[in-house]
Amino acid sequence: MPVTRSKAERTTRTCPHRSAIYQFIYNIMSKLGVRGDGVHYIGGGVSLPAPFTHEEELEQLEKLKQGDTQVRQALIEHNLRLVVYIARKFENTGVGIEDLISIGTIGLIKAVNTFDPAKNIKLATYGSRCIENEILMYLRRNSRLKLEVSFDEPLNTDWDGNELLLSDILGTEPDLVSRDIESDTEREMLTQALSTLSPRERRIMALRYGLGGRPEMTQREVAELLGISQSYISRLEKRIISRLRGEMARLQ
Repeated sequence: MPVTRSKAERTTRTCPHRSAIYQFIYNIMSKLGVRGDGVHYIGGGVSLPAPFTHEEELEQLEKLKQGDTQVRQALIEHNLRLVVYIARKFENTGVGIEDLISIGTIGLIKAVNTFDPAKNIKLATYGSRCIENEILMYLRRNSRLKLEVSFDEPLNTDWDGNELLLSDILGTEPDLVSRDIESDTEREMLTQALSTLSPRERRIMALRYGLGGRPEMTQREVAELLGISQSYISRLEKRIISRLRGEMARLQ
């Protein structure tokens, strides 16, 4: 009697590399205490569950708000493609894709657990930030152990098409305007440095890095808000950061 293999098993034979990645997601979700049996092989090809439509997501979020904890699992599973997409942005950093997906999945779980629909932001947007932040924090921690490439050598590009530099991963720019500045002296220095900027430059930095309790925005979001091109925002931001670095160094 012939053995009937599942679609997942048949696809694993034809796409071993991709199948291994999705099997890895299944395993890491299980280890993290998230049930992994919702990670499927769909439509004859290897894939993860498609993202919810806007209406479906709103329905799931409403159920979650009402205490239906089972939808938490569905929200995680249907955003796993986002984890893979963001993880692949960092493939050239020397960290294996499995590790990046593992770390990114932790960020996604945190996003679903802390998401507040009342803040009028899409789950995918909020989740993207949490996933990317989780990966960046991991890279920053590990980058202190080995620095084998130039500080300003392009490693990859982000999803806005900007070059991803080692300096971005190390956190020089975000740390300069971080909400986590520890000492009063550093806060005062940053305030003084920001005071040298024009009102427009200060607004761009506030929007990009969440100063003054604002939510952080991507370059694309800032560009759309101000009615200018994303590439121009990118150039402005780099110039502003360079000025702030110099001013902070002068004040030290």
